[in-house]
Amino acid sequence: MSTLRKSIKVPPPADFASFSPSELFKFYFQIGRWTEESFSNALQAFTRGKLISTVTISKWKNKNVIPTRYSGAFLNLVESLAEPDLAKRWTTAFETVWALHSSGRTQNKPPANAASFSDAVCTQHREWIAQLYCGKRSEERFSSSDIYAPLQMSGANAGHSNPQDIEDIIYLLSDTRGNPSHEDWVFISGGPGAGKSMTALHLAHEFCEGDVFPIYLRGRHLSSIDIDIIEPAQPIGDAFSAKSFLRHFRTSSFKVACLILDGLDEISRGPQSSTHALTQLITELRSEQEACSAHSKSLRIIALGREPHIQFSANQLPLARAKCFALRALDGSAGGQSNLLDAIQGQDLRPIWWEKYLAANGYVNDPSLPEFLTTEFDDFSEFGTDPLLTFLICHSALEHHDNSLPEKLPHERVNELTYASNKNEIYSVILDRESRNIRHLLDPKRFLSVLQHIALAVWQNGDSRNVSLKSVYGRVGDPDVRASFKALNLFESPSQATPGLLITTSHYRLLQGEKEPEQGVIEFTHKTFAEYLVCTLLFDRFIALVSAFGDPVKFERSLKAWVDASTKGAHSPSLADFCQKEAAIRFNTLFVWNWDIALDIIRDHIPGPHFDQLGVQLISDIQHASNLLLFIWSCLNLERQKRTGEHFRLPRDNLQFNASDLKTIQQQNGLNFKSGSLNEPTLRDLTFLTQTLSALHLEYTDMSQVSLSLGHIENLLCKDTSFAMTHWSHVKVTGASFTRTKFQQAIFHHWRVIGSLFTQCLFQGSRFQGGSFSHC
Repeated sequence: MSTLRKSIKVPPPADFASFSPSELFKFYFQIGRWTEESFSNALQAFTRGKLISTVTISKWKNKNVIPTRYSGAFLNLVESLAEPDLAKRWTTAFETVWALHSSGRTQNKPPANAASFSDAVCTQHREWIAQLYCGKRSEERFSSSDIYAPLQMSGANAGHSNPQDIEDIIYLLSDTRGNPSHEDWVFISGGPGAGKSMTALHLAHEFCEGDVFPIYLRGRHLSSIDIDIIEPAQPIGDAFSAKSFLRHFRTSSFKVACLILDGLDEISRGPQSSTHALTQLITELRSEQEACSAHSKSLRIIALGREPHIQFSANQLPLARAKCFALRALDGSAGGQSNLLDAIQGQDLRPIWWEKYLAANGYVNDPSLPEFLTTEFDDFSEFGTDPLLTFLICHSALEHHDNSLPEKLPHERVNELTYASNKNEIYSVILDRESRNIRHLLDPKRFLSVLQHIALAVWQNGDSRNVSLKSVYGRVGDPDVRASFKALNLFESPSQATPGLLITTSHYRLLQGEKEPEQGVIEFTHKTFAEYLVCTLLFDRFIALVSAFGDPVKFERSLKAWVDASTKGAHSPSLADFCQKEAAIRFNTLFVWNWDIALDIIRDHIPGPHFDQLGVQLISDIQHASNLLLFIWSCLNLERQKRTGEHFRLPRDNLQFNASDLKTIQQQNGLNFKSGSLNEPTLRDLTFLTQTLSALHLEYTDMSQVSLSLGHIENLLCKDTSFAMTHWSHVKVTGASFTRTKFQQAIFHHWRVIGSLFTQCLFQGSRFQGGSFSHC
């Protein structure tokens, strides 16, 4: 061990490219004067404690065996032993020799063959990209290329920049004569469903046409697998490491490579944090660029992902090397990006998309667009600008058309769906289409239950879009539900899962590390699918709970199911919007039930005995469950008020649920349950109390010191009520009436009041930081 502590001061041989792996390894071994045992012991420090046998070390020296499984640990050891100015030269030498050997160079094959073999790797990868882009989609008659719309983008840091085309990005990075601006990194950001994956695939396909070595990788598929193919016909996709592709690039005849990485936000390296994983990835790719430069070659990189991940990654690079863009919406607008609000309007691609979509599906040309693609149609305006949701709406509407009815043009059939439905009903139609794709495995009810349980796990344990199957399985207790999961092969073999889930969810393997097995991960194509499914699950369990009241056995079981579902998960405005729309759909069927019983359940059954003596976390869970139950009730209460005009009077003090109970289940202003300390309220401390105040009649009520954040209060009546020392942050108030209401020392941060009445109200000492009063 003491010998290994000495630094290596000898550089690799000048002609190291002519060495075989065993020859270079033996040379390195000799200058270090090591034994197999001492080298094995030292390597153990970089293999998470796993000892490499002396027999294995001997094979590396004498049999041209590349240490593929331990290559990362081996290179880390090499770097730690060599002098800093020599460390990179030694790691590059080993990587190059391994790449040459993997490319088919042996003692009987001259090194010249390496270039042709690596060129063949590029050719096969190009063929795979073309198949992915131009091949027919699973269970569809069209390919990705058939419905691709050339989305524009704008410089993310330039509010008045002209929209950029894909061709501009290609020209920026494919110029083999050199890149005078030194911008060899391009970052493209976009929200969920904004078209990032289609843009990445299109970029990869475009690079296939020129003299650039294209490397197309998807973040969730990144692995450490090396390309070591013997059979030239083996398809080379993206299930190989970036390093492996780049080794072949360095030995190929190409001078320029472009790595297109789709899904920067989907990269995970086991237990490491996402920011640590991104930092490590950027560092590794920068080292790869230096290695390529040492071979007189250029490596350019395009990375696509969510805006926070893009910004974090771009900050790891010098400003002169990176250029950031943000995808525009399908209509050419800035797509809600605050730094692009004054940007020049881009091209409206909705007519082009509609024409391509009709042609791809074999429909005759339709002279008109669906209504939601031409105007800001109610709450579907985001659908008309979002490529993914636009596709799902049109696809579902045309597939569900009743052929027994008189023939109608495609746009008329789409309008029938959007005019007659709210947002939730459209999602229901989309999911019904999915259920028909796998009806040979599961009936629609069981299929919906599977998706609801996945969505619940995403909401409680995931990141709003994906979650490990291990987490899902751990939360499924019902044997029937488990049987449904197994019918879809989700647990036994996620990589072979049913293709019928491709639109709603996708699944892949996540490599955790040598000591941990591969973990299956399931992901929602669009995060709003998860929110909608959680909303439907909450309503299902709400109905089961109120209908079981009076039957002790059923009620206890239903209450446990409610608490299990509602004690975790963020209360977001988007989820609240889905719940309000679901209340409108289900109101008529629930009207015959006494769902006001939910208030008695909140007061008398959820907290249980000795509530005040419980620990902080248990109090938080109980408040979470109570708060969410109250919100589902409030959605139905608001719907009742809209139909009858009657507000629900909440008494000041009563044996039944009253205004004081409303504050009991709501966390006090600034109480942080995670730390147990008092903090100033932030926008991250979200609550459903904001929307819960809708359609209530409060009189002589103390509502002081509450925090209301990111919500919409509708039709609230307040008389002689106090909102002293409250915090209102991004709250919208519509159709409210405040009489003799006190708002002393309240903070209003961007609140909007529309069509409301204030009579003899007191705002003494209050602060307004942005906001507006309209028709008040």
